[in-house]
Amino acid sequence: MDISLDFIAGASIVKLKPLFSINGETVFIASKKSVYQYNTKTGKLIHEFTGCNADIIGMSFQIINSLECIVACSKTGKIIIWKITNKIELFELQIPKRNVTSFHLLSGNMTVGLQALIAYRTKKKGTKFCLINTKKLDIHTVLLKIPKTDFHIDVCQDKYFSVVVENFVHFFSLSSFTLSSYQMAKNSRKFTCVSCHPQEEAVLTGDDTGRVVFWQNLFGKKTQAIYHWHNLPVKCLAFSTLGSYFYSGANEAVLVKWQIDNPKIRQFLPRLPGGLVQLAVSDNNAYVAVATTDNAVRIIDSRMNQLTLIQHLVVGSQFECGIIYDPITRALVMNGNVGCVQFYSPIDHSLLYNVDIVGQNKLTSERECDLENTDLKKIALSRSGNWLGTVEERKDGEQLKELRLKFWFFNKEKQTYELNTSVEFPHEASISDIQFQPISSEDTLKCITIGNDKTFKMWQIAEFVTVHRRSLIWKCVSIGSFRGMLCRGLSFSLDGSLFALGFGAILTIWATENCELKSSLLHSEFKEDIRFVQFGHGRQCHLVVTASKSHLCVWNILTLTMSWVVPLSKVSLLVSDPLSPYMLVLCKVEKSRYKLCVFEPSSPNLIYSSNKLLPKSKQIVAAAFVPHAHTSDSKLQWYERSNLFLITSTNELYRLNKSGDLLFDKDGPAEDLSEEMSVFRKMKPQVQSSDVKQGIKQHLFPRDMNYKGYKEYLEAPIETLPPIRLLAESLLKSLILQREESS
Repeated sequence: MDISLDFIAGASIVKLKPLFSINGETVFIASKKSVYQYNTKTGKLIHEFTGCNADIIGMSFQIINSLECIVACSKTGKIIIWKITNKIELFELQIPKRNVTSFHLLSGNMTVGLQALIAYRTKKKGTKFCLINTKKLDIHTVLLKIPKTDFHIDVCQDKYFSVVVENFVHFFSLSSFTLSSYQMAKNSRKFTCVSCHPQEEAVLTGDDTGRVVFWQNLFGKKTQAIYHWHNLPVKCLAFSTLGSYFYSGANEAVLVKWQIDNPKIRQFLPRLPGGLVQLAVSDNNAYVAVATTDNAVRIIDSRMNQLTLIQHLVVGSQFECGIIYDPITRALVMNGNVGCVQFYSPIDHSLLYNVDIVGQNKLTSERECDLENTDLKKIALSRSGNWLGTVEERKDGEQLKELRLKFWFFNKEKQTYELNTSVEFPHEASISDIQFQPISSEDTLKCITIGNDKTFKMWQIAEFVTVHRRSLIWKCVSIGSFRGMLCRGLSFSLDGSLFALGFGAILTIWATENCELKSSLLHSEFKEDIRFVQFGHGRQCHLVVTASKSHLCVWNILTLTMSWVVPLSKVSLLVSDPLSPYMLVLCKVEKSRYKLCVFEPSSPNLIYSSNKLLPKSKQIVAAAFVPHAHTSDSKLQWYERSNLFLITSTNELYRLNKSGDLLFDKDGPAEDLSEEMSVFRKMKPQVQSSDVKQGIKQHLFPRDMNYKGYKEYLEAPIETLPPIRLLAESLLKSLILQREESS
């Protein structure tokens, strides 16, 4: 099968320090194998420089032969030089070392060769620093050896460089080849970052106690000046162009601006969405690039005001909510920053917006303890996308636990979600799942939550009248349980008339209208607790798939029998395609390898299976099928109907589908999209038809050219159809050619 696994988003854009152009009008950001050029004022992507064969570990902005160039080096030792003005590649070479860990361009030109400082990993798991000439490709004598691979380095042009590792700081002069080192007392402090002065022989270092130390007279009798405001380990430092002041950042999410001559004069930019990890200052001191842990780069001006945000997929701490498809914006809805949900568009690889669910200031950890924030645990969207359900929770074992269920309504004018109903402690224990009834009518829309208190609750829209206004709210209309057992897995039937729950090893089927138990199914030989439940779609809507830790079972709810069962090891995910009967199950077959299996509930034979497509050594934490543009072609393969998105434990988003296929058909909405158009769709001209009759002859019974009635009959859920004798006449009329009416 012609199937590929494509990386979509999620790679870190804050691993390396951003770079400014000479005039500061553009900023360069490295991510995986590419260097991206953005406009500083607008944040618009200008160009993507590609060509590296592995992840980039270092880049430099350099004037080479009077040309502004960007130079990047991959971890395999491949160096590429691009000309910025016309975006062409000028030079490419492979250095002898293929396990490079850092790269800094020092000086030189294309004629005599460029001089670079590289660090590479040795066989004994240590690191060596040496100089290399790009013309001769010769490595000079090793300048410095350290027994560790985790270090921080900064370079001052071709004058000197400084390295910090654990409780050591090293200074090396590139002119006299002199090494000077300093060691702090063991078990007292450890260095965490370093920054070299752009003009003088002076260095800033940060340590794990929050101190910033200013070192002078590096190769003589060293002097120190201490700047202390941070409570947490200092993560990044950056001098101004002339070195008269500097910036510092840590996990307090506060940017601090210091004056070298007067440490008491400080400026602050507080409440950034994440901890600071990288800092860069433009040559004219007009801009500061602040890279934060939420995988974003913010451009700050000299007055400490934010100008621009550059952000792709928000790299959150967890993706417990999974992946949800939003039919309004056609975006993927996932966990974002702490307490927020992000809407990410895979069409143009952009973050549309974040919705702050919790509405609380983020608590940063203290040096002595970690503080627990209220975070988002579960999300659900209605079929139309107009209703958003969220579950937020905080429990640290010491303070009072928090648990809230919230319902949000999409405001079409403001193009965002607004809070409608908030319920404190909807369950006595944590909520493990939440889903909306898959129906288009919102007057009778229901929502089900299942909790660890061995109950499930049904919520429904109700009218709420006060002396001030009349509005709609959500309220609990029913509470259910089964034999005092813990429930897991939740799935609605295609038309929403039934829902299935797993209680231990028992599959239960309930009527959505009155929350009445219809049947309970258990096989005597398979008594493992059910973890996942999925109703079939289309012609297989009468089948229910259940997955336990080591088995996949399919039940027929019309005959109340088990159709088939297959053994599977360590099932981690079970998801279904909304446009077809196909389902995906993920199994862990090895310590670092997952097996992907695609099947139909009607047959135990696998349609597709592979353990090579998925990224090795990366845990798959969430998956979802996202529909292509609407199609009724039944001959399409399973991977041609929908895109399969996967999120790994390293916060990387992948797409599995037909090789070379587009994400979406941008000319039309996908199936099950809301009839209401967004603001962006309204900007697109719509085709209008004339009311003037064209003189077409009318038939006695208009023929359904697309056999719509016939298809609706075949695709309708079996349990909802009336007797065939009541439908036969209209069905047959839709299939036969009618005689023209004689005048």
